[in-house]
Formats: sequence, C-alpha cells, structure tokens
Amino acid sequence: MAALCMLIPAMLLAQPAQKKTIVGVWEVRIALAGQSESPFLSLAMYGSDGSFTTGVGYKALPPIPVVQEVANELGPGYGRWAATGAKEIQLTFYSTTWKAGLANGFQRVQDTLVLSESGDEYTGHAQVDFLDENWNVVFSNTTEVKGTRLETPAVLIAQQAEKKQLVGIWEVKVSPVGQSQSPLLSLATYGADGSFTTAGGYKALPPIPAVQDVANELGPGYGRWAATGARDFRLTFYSVMWKAGLVNGYQRVLDTLVLSESGDEYTGHVQVDFLDANWNVVFSTTSDVKGTRLETPISAMLVARPGEKKDLVGIWAVKIMPHGVERRVPHIDAFNADGSFSYDTDRRLPSGILLGSGRGRWVATGAREFQLKFYTVTSNKEGVASGLQRVQSTFTLSEAGDEFTGRSEWEFLDANWTVVFRGFTDFIGTRLETPDRD
Repeated sequence: MAALCMLIPAMLLAQPAQKKTIVGVWEVRIALAGQSESPFLSLAMYGSDGSFTTGVGYKALPPIPVVQEVANELGPGYGRWAATGAKEIQLTFYSTTWKAGLANGFQRVQDTLVLSESGDEYTGHAQVDFLDENWNVVFSNTTEVKGTRLETPAVLIAQQAEKKQLVGIWEVKVSPVGQSQSPLLSLATYGADGSFTTAGGYKALPPIPAVQDVANELGPGYGRWAATGARDFRLTFYSVMWKAGLVNGYQRVLDTLVLSESGDEYTGHVQVDFLDANWNVVFSTTSDVKGTRLETPISAMLVARPGEKKDLVGIWAVKIMPHGVERRVPHIDAFNADGSFSYDTDRRLPSGILLGSGRGRWVATGAREFQLKFYTVTSNKEGVASGLQRVQSTFTLSEAGDEFTGRSEWEFLDANWTVVFRGFTDFIGTRLETPDRD
C-alpha cells in the first residue's frame, strides 16, 4: 500500500551509494496498522537523485465501498525521497487508480522511514490517502512498513555520458534457451547512477505449473547495473508477481551483458528465477538477450538542475486530452534529474491491446521549453508483448514553474517497427505539492 507526494529538499537528496544509504532495491512488507492479516509484499527502488518507484503491494484495491466507487485497481508508484537525518528518510509517492480500464483517481502515500544500523533494513509508518480524480480524499488509513535490501551488483563504475555505455532507453528481445517461440519484447532504462527499470516482455506468466501455483501475472522490474569491464556489464533486477490481485512471489533476473563496438547494441545471457513469497526458487530457466539503443534527445544528460523552481524534476499529475474525446485521461509522470522519464499507463485500449508503462528521456531546449521522447510496449489480449508505441512531445513550462502545456505526436508500431497507426494529443501537467517548492 503506498503512493504519495514527492519530497525533494534540494540539498539533501543525493546521498552517495554507500552501504548506509537507502539507495538501491528493496523488498517491502506493508501491514495495516492495528490489523493482524498478512503483510502486503512489494518492491521499491530508491535512486541516488531522490527518485523513487515501486511495484506496489496489490493491484486489486481493498473492498472498501468508498474506494471501490472510485477505482478497483492500482498502478505503479512514483515519488521522491529525502534524507532528514543520519538514518531518517521522508518519502512521498503517488499511484494512479483504475476502474473499468480507465484512470479514475489516485493514491498518495507519505512515509517516515528509519534505516537500521547496518543499513540493510528499515522500518517506518505511512499515511495512505485514496483520492478521486479531482484530488478529493475519499478514504485514509495508516500502515507499518519494513524494508529489506536486495542483492544487486556491488561495485558501480561511474561512466560518462558517452556513446559506448549503457545509459539510455533500450528495446530488449528475450529468447528462452531451447525454445523456438518469437522473442519477448520489453523496454529497459539504464540510469546514470546504476539504476535500472524494465517494462513489457509479458504480463501473463508462462504456463508452467510450479509458476502458476505461485502467480499468473508479472509486474515491472527494478534493479541495478554495474560495469565490470570496458564493454562488459552485470545487471540484477527483480519484479513482483501477482495472483488474484496480490503480490505472491517474485522474479529475479541475473544478466551478463556485452556492449557492441558501436555502443548501440548488446548481447547477453540471463538466468531467470521464479520465487515464492518466502524467496524459495520454484522454477529457473535461462534466456539469451539482445538490446538495441532507442533514439532519445541527445542532450538528456544536460537537463539536471535540481532545486530550481523552473525545471521539470519531480512528480506531475498530467491530463491527456485526446481529440474527439470529451474526457481527459489522468496519470502520473516522473521527471528525474538525470533526464530519465517514467509514464504510468498500463491500460487496455478499446481494441483490446494493453498499453504498458512508458520509458524515455527529456531535455531542456530553452528557458521553459522541453522535448520528450518515450516508448511503451503494447501487449495482445493474451498478455504477450506484440508491438510498441513511440511518443514525441514538446511542451512549455508556465512562468511560475508549476504547470505545463504541450502536444504529443504518437505512433503505434508492430514488432518490426512498422507504423500501423499515428495521431496526436494535447496535454496539461500540474506539479504535485512538495515541501521544497512552497
């Protein structure tokens, strides 16, 4: 249970990625205050720039009438964290809530966390607010949280933003070893601080009895990568697995990757473990992977101006205004200081196609002018990735720096990058409240 307003006190958010910081990937257990039921399980990733993403503990929202009237399904969470003491962390993040395939409200979560002496665990409490589309609170509760750091590559070799490194957005094709099926499509974001997120591949887990006994749906992946040589890399990431709308296990992926001489492709080998809620391996397999760098704004590493009023870094409530459609579609966008971008969608279109979460990069082109390019994976009715969406946006920040307006040109593409449909939409964005921007 989680999702809330971003915190980013300007000078405190960048802690070095050492042992006793919260930077990294965590298993989180969330218990409703005063109740004895089993904790909800989730994954969370804390970036060194103050960014935060979570796979949330459940997709099906609790059976509370006032909540169910607004929405019955929860999306990923995006937010910001800040150190407020030697071991104390404040976190605020947001998720979009859905009903009948449409975004219909939000969840906001405010956490106070305390790291253990070792730095490998934390405890804390959170206030969770469920809100309608107009940001009216319809229900609130409190939770207790406990986090455990997950193992990821220990040594991060910081590389400059040059051609021959992994930072950026990649199309990834995964081919299970010994199987003749078409490769699974996914998108991957490699952050300059060693962070990693992925979306796509498949939503429906493979029909393997031992896996299906645990879960039948896969969430987004969060992890860390490290350079182990001039063109060699290691990557470890984790995803939640859902069953009946609740997290009931995990997927763990261990990658060894080799970048091409040009720096625009990589190949590698992957071990994939499916685990139950107690981290017992129930099934393992291996796959080959191939990555292709996707085009994004070339100056994306120059945009970071944390703490300034008139920049994009932070969490935004965005409403898309499709032409010919009266209803505005709300969602949450996360603009990070390293130029990376995440877009919360995961919605089914009238055609039956599932539109996944977006991954991309943004760049400042003027004092208040910006460009953004991002991609999403589209999945068929069976939950298998079958194509992509490519979106290019231009937008203008208001003089106050708390709103923007813009237009997106979008294309739906098949698995071979052939355009099958295109169009455009207008959108507006509103910065979500944060203490540092009062």
